Amino acid sequence: MNKRKLIALICLASVAVSAFLGGCSGSENKTESTATTASSAVSSQSETKASDTQNVTQVQTTTASTIETEAQTQPQNENQNQDNEPSYCTVYVEDNSYTCSVGDTITYVFNLKTPEALEDFQATTNYDSGMLELIEADSAEMFPVAGSIVICNTDLQNTIKYNAVNISGMDFTKGGALISLDFKVLDSGNTTIGTTLEYMDSVGGEPYVSDYRILGDFDYSEEII
Repeated sequence: MNKRKLIALICLASVAVSAFLGGCSGSENKTESTATTASSAVSSQSETKASDTQNVTQVQTTTASTIETEAQTQPQNENQNQDNEPSYCTVYVEDNSYTCSVGDTITYVFNLKTPEALEDFQATTNYDSGMLELIEADSAEMFPVAGSIVICNTDLQNTIKYNAVNISGMDFTKGGALISLDFKVLDSGNTTIGTTLEYMDSVGGEPYVSDYRILGDFDYSEEII
């Protein structure tokens, strides 16, 4: 074998070795690439599953929160509806009845008309303080005709007692309110307001009422206005 053929064989062998080594390196790179791709796919699937799980959890949490909110809100709305429904109270005065709503303010008036001016009177007005709350006012409002000379006791439970004396006379000859009282309605049901005259005399000395008995001729009435 001559030297030129030997060199050619050596070159061919070198090329073959290089080709073999290059192919192995490519396989390794290809394997690494495939492994990386598979790992990315698995990671992506895991992230997708985690995202789906998170979304489901959020939906479940939101649904549970909504149900709880509705459960808490519904009774309140029912109570509000019940509270908004008006409750009625019937107030009986003399032979008449008056229907009003709880929370209303009503005015009770005892009207009086006498042939002569009055020198004195004493009376009692009764009511149920559990159903009606007295709204106190000054004497000029409670006793429009007699005014500030009236002595009035409103500290008694369910009872108001009052009397007045004026030798110059208290003029009820044209009619007027012996007493006018404002009440706030506290509760539903039935209740009564009434006034009893205990004694009452004219400036001429004629007794219209004595010891709760009506003796004279005069007009009186009770009403809610």
